[in-house]
Amino acid sequence: MDLFSIILIQMVMLAIYVLVGIIGIKTKVMNREALEYISRFIMKLSLPIMIFTNTLNGATAREVIETLPMLLIALCMFGFMFCVGTVVSRIFKMKGDNKQLYKALMMFGNVGFIGIPLIVSIFPERGMLYIAIFTIADQGLLWTVGMQLTTPEAKKTKGSIAQTVKKMINPAIVGILLGIVGIFAGVKLPTVIDSTLTKIGATTTPLSMIYIGGLFCYVEIKQFVKKAEYYVILLLKMIVFPVLLYLIIRNMSFISEEIKITLPILAGLPCMSSVAMFANANGADGDYAIGAIFVTTVASMVTLPFVSYVIGTVF
Repeated sequence: MDLFSIILIQMVMLAIYVLVGIIGIKTKVMNREALEYISRFIMKLSLPIMIFTNTLNGATAREVIETLPMLLIALCMFGFMFCVGTVVSRIFKMKGDNKQLYKALMMFGNVGFIGIPLIVSIFPERGMLYIAIFTIADQGLLWTVGMQLTTPEAKKTKGSIAQTVKKMINPAIVGILLGIVGIFAGVKLPTVIDSTLTKIGATTTPLSMIYIGGLFCYVEIKQFVKKAEYYVILLLKMIVFPVLLYLIIRNMSFISEEIKITLPILAGLPCMSSVAMFANANGADGDYAIGAIFVTTVASMVTLPFVSYVIGTVF
């Protein structure tokens, strides 16, 4: 099955999960409080468990070392999109919290909820390894640069390096580190434990999209679909940049063909849900972030298959 077909099938599945989340809220099977519990379960249990088991079972020590150049490219990607977000925010003359939030929305994609099922479906054997390496850069920047961008100026405080590192130690990072350490130590989980943890981790994708679908029911759609700057994210982050990135890295001999496909797909993901969570927790305009997440997530049902078609067919 070609890249376009795999992505298209996965996006249809994700759309169905989102629809289930919407139905769950509309029929009052769930409410906003229930969504918060689902979010906690995903972020603190099922997602770290999925990352740990898939990383441990999906690579060798040699493959981890060979994949490390991906980390440098990922850091360059984030730096470039931060600059793009800065330029666009100035063009639209944004001010205050939203100017900072916009940069975060331009930088960070929804790797945990959408990127993982896509990459694992394309590369079942090593997909989770690529996600693990990419997530080191993703989470490291999210808990440093992202935290600053989602905190209002009046509430920003200078913390020590130790405090910053402490904030970066979250369940997802722990899952990655344990998985990589396990690979180099040659650890193999007993079959019954591995099977049980794998099944728990498998709940992450449907639950995460059900959560997003439910969250959309609390968004004032008419207010946000009119914001032109969201569509600039859609055009630059989700279409132009992934194709441009592929053109840049396709002739790099020091990275594998699989990574050359993985990075553009991850680059083209819709805005990260955690940006809204951080904004709400830090007292910034969380609704502004939710609006961008809504617009880009809905659009991704079309843009991701389109980007995969361009990469797989045109080039």
